[in-house]
Amino acid sequence: MNTREEFENLINNSPLFGVDKVSNSELYKKEKYALFTLLTDYYRLYIYPNKSLEDYSFTLIETATECLKYYDNSKGEFLHLFNKAMKRDLGVAKAKEFIDTQRKGIKLSTYDEQIIRKIISLANSKNLDVHDKAVQQKIAIALNISASRVAELICINDNAVAVSSTVTNDESDEIELFDLKADKAASPEEVMIAKDGLKQLIGNIDKAFQTVQERQKRLLSLLLTAEIIKALDYDIMGAANLLQVYAFFNKEIIAWHDKNGDIPTAKQIGDICGVSEQSLSRTYKNFKEKLKKNC
Repeated sequence: MNTREEFENLINNSPLFGVDKVSNSELYKKEKYALFTLLTDYYRLYIYPNKSLEDYSFTLIETATECLKYYDNSKGEFLHLFNKAMKRDLGVAKAKEFIDTQRKGIKLSTYDEQIIRKIISLANSKNLDVHDKAVQQKIAIALNISASRVAELICINDNAVAVSSTVTNDESDEIELFDLKADKAASPEEVMIAKDGLKQLIGNIDKAFQTVQERQKRLLSLLLTAEIIKALDYDIMGAANLLQVYAFFNKEIIAWHDKNGDIPTAKQIGDICGVSEQSLSRTYKNFKEKLKKNC
């Protein structure tokens, strides 16, 4: 049996990191399986020796798959990245399980769960009272849903969860349930983020954006910047730092947020650019089709 140090060395120096996924797909699959086996044995023997593998095996494979998308071996060891991501993802999985067990039998759709998380996360990020009607109105505008729907979802959540909003993970760190990132499945942009990775998506958006007609660029830059901020759970500063080097990034969205405390809706963006909702929708649809072809 390998020692802990031997496992760490084998993982960090996996032949997988030198295999081209496209030109040598069969070898890539083989080495990927070998790496995942090493990670599983490493965690089973040295990280969680007293825990059932069933408790974390699914999360381990999902986390490893995600880490491989972003890993750059020139910037550090793979295991360091993986361990950090694994700790985060296990916390998220435990928190979600905790929510499910505390719903008092109330079943919510995946979409409603996503919206509730976004509502609470948005309010928490600004230290706002989610039960305040004015706050609910602002959140409704930001999420492009009705204020009555926001109030309804808050009420559902209040009635469903009558427990502390934090859980403690295996390292005794407290995790705030509603600071978790919402599952990304609400829009084509969010689906692509989950599938292909944020940086790759933004790069593809930027390339496609630079091929559109000049008269369409302001409209699309506003829409795209707004959509990515939404996909990042309204992390304005994070989005600005991430997007500032790309041609499609539009600072007007940031200025709008600073002034109004929210992100403009598609209709409001149409008004800013002096185009109808139908024209805006058509332009955006055509751009997304172009983007899909280039992905």
